[in-house]
Amino acid sequence: MSTSLQFSSILYCITLYLLLIENAYSLRNISSHHDYYHHQPPSKKFKLPMNISYMPQKERKYKMIVTEGYTRRNYRNFYTVLQRNIVSIRTARATAYFGDNHICAGSIISDDLILTAAHCVIDRRKIVTRGHRIIVVGGTPNRLNPYVGTVEMKVLDVIPHHDFVPDGAHDIALLRLAENFRDDNDFIRVIPLSDGIIPNGTICTIIGWGQIFYRGPYSGDAIHGAMIVFSYNYCLQFYPNVFDETMMCASRADAWDVNTCRGDAGGPLICGGRVAGVVSWRSYCGRDTKPTVFASVYHHRDWIKMASCANILKSLKTLHLLLNMLCIYISS
Repeated sequence: MSTSLQFSSILYCITLYLLLIENAYSLRNISSHHDYYHHQPPSKKFKLPMNISYMPQKERKYKMIVTEGYTRRNYRNFYTVLQRNIVSIRTARATAYFGDNHICAGSIISDDLILTAAHCVIDRRKIVTRGHRIIVVGGTPNRLNPYVGTVEMKVLDVIPHHDFVPDGAHDIALLRLAENFRDDNDFIRVIPLSDGIIPNGTICTIIGWGQIFYRGPYSGDAIHGAMIVFSYNYCLQFYPNVFDETMMCASRADAWDVNTCRGDAGGPLICGGRVAGVVSWRSYCGRDTKPTVFASVYHHRDWIKMASCANILKSLKTLHLLLNMLCIYISS
């Protein structure tokens, strides 16, 4: 081998090595970026009034499946806080009008990541939906009316959990957006992930644009309801063959009609200002006295961190392989 060729090979090897280090540094930064959102304390300015479900009946203006506790005095602030953290996941094109293509909900957990349910992006044949077939719409309190802060985002990558079981465990997925949400959009806000197991009896909140009653129309406004988290053993009584530690369940024993329904899947169960669960399956629309099942965010936090860095990990593996091949060639 000539001296010039050997020098070029060595230079190329060094370049690949530097790229490998650069990608590893980027991976560390992204990991730290997600840790910031995972552990960032909820804003004190927008503390959620978790006692909203216990208002006197005479104060309530209306009550539907996932709507309760509405008053002119406090509903708007509570509602505004929650709707900034969620998105409407839709097919790529509306059929007749804006918002008629809504299929699921999701939570904004990073400036380019949406947390949702795996069954929202995997069909019955276990085929993963391609990113160009869906869009994410944020900053839209009413799914039928675009606002000043409403944005439609293309999806770059669809990442369902690799161990997802239909009507079973690991019903969780990430959507990586083609672009980041703008920081100056007041209608869009990242919500932190839960960093612990939610205790039995905790009052949490669901929110979404799902059907307002069984086989009824989807809600125009993002509506909410308070639910109580049940213990693992209590949930296991309802679903003895499928329920496991990666799930959680919640409902209202005194108001079973405060429940999720079709179109609410993938949306958050918010506990103390953090996403604790993802609406999964067995959403009875208030027709049955069984709790709704959620994928536990706490039990999937490691997967979320790894999946959010999937693209960089692929790049690192490719660079590492090329580097090894080149070094073997030089040494031979």
